[in-house]
Formats: sequence, C-alpha cells, structure tokens
Amino acid sequence: MKRLLILLALTLALPAVAAPKKPATPPAEKAPQPAPDFTGRYERARDGKSIFILHVRQAGASAEIEFSASKADGSGAAPDGTGTGNLNDKNELEFTFEDSVGNKGTGVLKKTGQSLQLTMKAETVNDPRAVKLYGVIALKRTADRE
Repeated sequence: MKRLLILLALTLALPAVAAPKKPATPPAEKAPQPAPDFTGRYERARDGKSIFILHVRQAGASAEIEFSASKADGSGAAPDGTGTGNLNDKNELEFTFEDSVGNKGTGVLKKTGQSLQLTMKAETVNDPRAVKLYGVIALKRTADRE
C-alpha cells in the first residue's frame, strides 16, 4: 500500500506529458481571381426616367471610358464625357472623367453578382443639371451598336 501511495504521489508531482499535437493543416489558398475585362457597351438598367450609356475599352489593367447621359424626355442637360482609369486591388475599374459641360469627377465600375454597378461623383461642378444624372447606376451589358 505504501508503494502505491508513493507511486501515486510521484505521478501527481510529475508534469503531465501531452501527446504531441499534429501540425495544423494550412488553409487552402484561394486561386487568384482573373482580372475582369470590362470592355463593352452598357446601358442603365431598371430606370425609365433617364438614359445612360457607357462604353469601356480595356487593355490589361488600363481602360478608357466614354459615356452619354440624358433624361428620357430629352429635357435638361445631356452630357457626354470621357475618362481613363485602372483596375484596383478589388478588381474594380476606378477612373476619372470630364463631361461636355465642364464637370470633372471620379467613378468606379464593379461587378455585383450578375450585373454591374457604376458610381460616379462629380468633384468639380460647372453645370449642376448634368450632375443629377450621375450617382449610383445599375448597368447591364448590351450589344455593341455602330
């Protein structure tokens, strides 16, 4: 019995030796997403009050844009514009633009599921009537028209 108590005391006094841990499996790395190609013609989706047409010509990470906007009834300003930009680290097309009435600003074109979202913000406003046609715009890809 004395030996049993001594053995028990020694067992309690010794630090517990844990089984060696298995090395953690590194998380599977996601394959990098291919850079999107935004080249094409886009029109405003789901809005009958205004018309917005965007053309994008992309080469690698750089792109040129052209756009045209107006109210559907033909009233008010009807700006045309151009700009240049690049893909950012989120695979969105960031660009600067200038329209035909002297407004200047920035924009971002990004994919949102099956559609695209364009956000345009005028930073230098020369004609506020045209700025009303900008903002957040849902776009759909359409066939090129000559």
